[in-house]
Amino acid sequence: MWTIRVLVLVVVLCGGVPWGAICVPAANPIDAAAMQAIAKSIGWAVQSSDPCTWAGVSCNEVGRITSIVASHAGLHGKLDGADLSKLTFLSNLDLSFNGLSGSLPVLPTPLQFLRTIDLGSNSFFRLPEEFFAGLPALETIVLDNNDLTIATIQQGDIVPCSHLRSFSANNASINDGFPNFFGNATLFPALERLSLAWNLFSGIVHRGFGADSKISYLDIGDQNSADKLTGGLDWFIPGMVNLVEAHLDHNGFMGPLPDATKLASLRVFDASYNDLCGNPQFPLGTVVDLTGNPNVGDGC
Repeated sequence: MWTIRVLVLVVVLCGGVPWGAICVPAANPIDAAAMQAIAKSIGWAVQSSDPCTWAGVSCNEVGRITSIVASHAGLHGKLDGADLSKLTFLSNLDLSFNGLSGSLPVLPTPLQFLRTIDLGSNSFFRLPEEFFAGLPALETIVLDNNDLTIATIQQGDIVPCSHLRSFSANNASINDGFPNFFGNATLFPALERLSLAWNLFSGIVHRGFGADSKISYLDIGDQNSADKLTGGLDWFIPGMVNLVEAHLDHNGFMGPLPDATKLASLRVFDASYNDLCGNPQFPLGTVVDLTGNPNVGDGC
């Protein structure tokens, strides 16, 4: 008798769905309208008006959309921030390996739960200065393989991102001065991974960049601009107390090698093909590559 009652309850709650089928809640009307607008703007071919039934879309028990994974989906067009900001329970967004273009979306209403974004391998061409303001819970973002510029962003324009742990924009065609604001531990107190390799950055990495930050992985190597990155590694490396792995290769850093002996966690240090001089000073066991620095081992 008890088994029969449970079966009846399941059928009632699932709206008469046959036994063995998956009970999927219908999407909240606001989320459904927003998702339909997004699908139309980016050419997402869907078979149902209810986005909770779409492949790659996850909803919670009351039909609020929590995750969108549409990687390699053949999408093209512009992602509208106004529509996206209506998905107030969204925590994960993955639209990587598509053909999306335009500016990264600015959200008029911040998404309080959005923690992970992967927009890598698209054709986005601008990171607006207001971008971070709409993402107070952001922890990880991937923007690799795009055509971005960050030219309009100054440190004073950045809203503190207290939860951001990983920012990756490798091979993103960024042609700009180095974004020193990422090394500000007040603006990015949780940042652990900063990866900006194979871009077109130029200019000076400021003295004190990353001082007392949580950055453990730093990759700013292989800048393909004519001027490349410059400055002194001794200006900032010794102050990056949590550094584990640093890739600074193929740039224009000059002057003495940093004294990194107090960086107890350092395991990999690649500053090959710069213009450094002096004697290496690293913790025992650190893998160090200083190839292409003709004055290493000599006085500065």
